[in-house]
Amino acid sequence: MDGDAMKKLIAPIPLVSLVLFVPLLACVAVAGDEALLVRTAPAFPDVLVGPQRYAVLRGDFHIHTPYSDGKLTPAERVREAWAYGYDVIAITDHRNFEAYAEALPVAKEFGLILIRGMETGLHEMEHLVALGFAADYVPRDPHSWADAEGGPRVYYREQWRRLTDAGGLVLYAHPHVGFNGAGAWAAETGEPLDPPLRHRLREPIRWALAEGLLHGIEVRNHATDRGWGVVRDRGTLWYPMALDWADEYGLTVFANTDVHQARADDGNAHEPQSATLLLVRERSPEGVMEALRAGRTVAHFAGLLCGRRDMVGPLVRALTQVDFRRGPDGAGRVRIENRGPVALTAEFRGLDLEPVTIDAHQTALVALAAAPNELSIVWTNALVRSTESLVTVHRPTP
Repeated sequence: MDGDAMKKLIAPIPLVSLVLFVPLLACVAVAGDEALLVRTAPAFPDVLVGPQRYAVLRGDFHIHTPYSDGKLTPAERVREAWAYGYDVIAITDHRNFEAYAEALPVAKEFGLILIRGMETGLHEMEHLVALGFAADYVPRDPHSWADAEGGPRVYYREQWRRLTDAGGLVLYAHPHVGFNGAGAWAAETGEPLDPPLRHRLREPIRWALAEGLLHGIEVRNHATDRGWGVVRDRGTLWYPMALDWADEYGLTVFANTDVHQARADDGNAHEPQSATLLLVRERSPEGVMEALRAGRTVAHFAGLLCGRRDMVGPLVRALTQVDFRRGPDGAGRVRIENRGPVALTAEFRGLDLEPVTIDAHQTALVALAAAPNELSIVWTNALVRSTESLVTVHRPTP
């Protein structure tokens, strides 16, 4: 969609809308002189984690408006996010959260959950996104916290504590600052890095982890198509080392857009919009923040599902139904039903079979000339670490 079409899409319109549950990008139908805003909202099945049932919401928690360096107004951001199928967003302008009050009535009109947010961080170093802090929080030297005490700028430890004391959940945005595996500085500009490069965490992040003040990390920043330490891996650009850190430190995983332009024009615009999938008990700001604090998220981008094992496993089990049969002659078959909007690729460990991709809401039936006593399926696009995919084990159905 070109920029002019998107401007028409997000123009103020009457609340007449059409919801399509198909995996397409948002589009506009025109009736007379009025634009009809069309929402694309692919439905996920509920997810069971132990005895608890959770609904799945699509979120974007890193968005900019003209209150910092973004191009679309807060109201336009709400309409755009709604059209692209998001259920919850946070507008996170640099240094301020003025957009929240302006966007809130529009979000309520569209039934979109809005979380108060802001982008802040250390002076010319780590960028941080804060979510859900109190309305009376007063930023000091936002985006300019000092590494050391005694200077003209506020010391990062003081301000970080004030932010979390105000109820803020802090995540490490596009985690670009640090050194790669060769010991070289990972610059903010330049071409994407190639694996097996790994960044090292600087002291401020290590301190926040030790103090329990860093809650999450972006494994994907959709707008970053070059520079900022982004890594070229699995046919896309993301932060594989961030997934490993999330696993090691118990961080909440995010896939955000960091959108500055219209979504159709920003960053990796050739790929579907990235999203943070949340497993929520209730559809409300409180329910969203509870899920984020509990780490119940999976990153969805570029055909990948990435997250901690304790979240990716239940999500994939909810998305799939696997029926494995083995006959008395040793032959068998496996039937895999994909009950969700995300394509999944299954590799059969130990069997001489090609991987099978089961598209959204499709069913695959695979014949097995020699069925094993136990079938291990490697879900190659469901990652629990940068180099490790989720594995599920299945016994034959009698």
